[in-house]
Amino acid sequence: MTPTKLDDLLATARSTPAGMDPSKAQEAVFQALLDATVYAHVPSKRPPEGRMRFFQFIRPDNGQTVLPFFSDRTQAEQPLRDGVSIVAMSGRRLFELTRGATLILNPNIDAVALYPPEITAILEGRELGYFAQQEPIDNEALLARLPSVSTSEVDEVLRELFDREGTVRAAYLVEVNTQGNKPEEFILLGVVAGSAAKERLLQLVTLALKTKSPRMDLPLSIAFFAPDEVLPDICHRGIQFYGT
Repeated sequence: MTPTKLDDLLATARSTPAGMDPSKAQEAVFQALLDATVYAHVPSKRPPEGRMRFFQFIRPDNGQTVLPFFSDRTQAEQPLRDGVSIVAMSGRRLFELTRGATLILNPNIDAVALYPPEITAILEGRELGYFAQQEPIDNEALLARLPSVSTSEVDEVLRELFDREGTVRAAYLVEVNTQGNKPEEFILLGVVAGSAAKERLLQLVTLALKTKSPRMDLPLSIAFFAPDEVLPDICHRGIQFYGT
């Protein structure tokens, strides 16, 4: 099979070195998907006139129902169960037909989940952005305090998102100054939510901030905390702007 432009872009995205921002490579993939031929699974039995049905599955890692699609036919064929056929169409057509569903690209290789708001953004030509999660922080190796810069615009964007999603128990903003060989200064967004919602929230927070572009005078990092774990002391040194 001759490699396509999408194949080349996916290879570039996969090879982005750890620690480097992969957003440019990822955005190129998302935009190329619109015009590329992609493949999905449908029932072999013909559906009623005017309808199209796609196969979905439940992800074992977070329990979400997702609709798989593939960048090449070879992946779509492995494995192919009885009663399942492969349909080919442009990525744009697939996105339009499956609005409201969560899609996952190349689930056995890339496993890139695309949530409904992200699919809408891709169809509209908007960038999704990129947001790395903050690694665990050693409380003894930092100074944490109330934000010294305005966070009102960030607060507004995130409260609106969290109200819609309904999976966030609480959220905090803390100004952090790390100590050591590579000192950093940033605002930490601490989100209390179940582990099943973490991926979705990370991607939708990223999209909301990229779309609304609220004023941020310091870089913003994000960390997630489970509702049943003890909230780190660092969160109590900042402000709680969401939840009770």
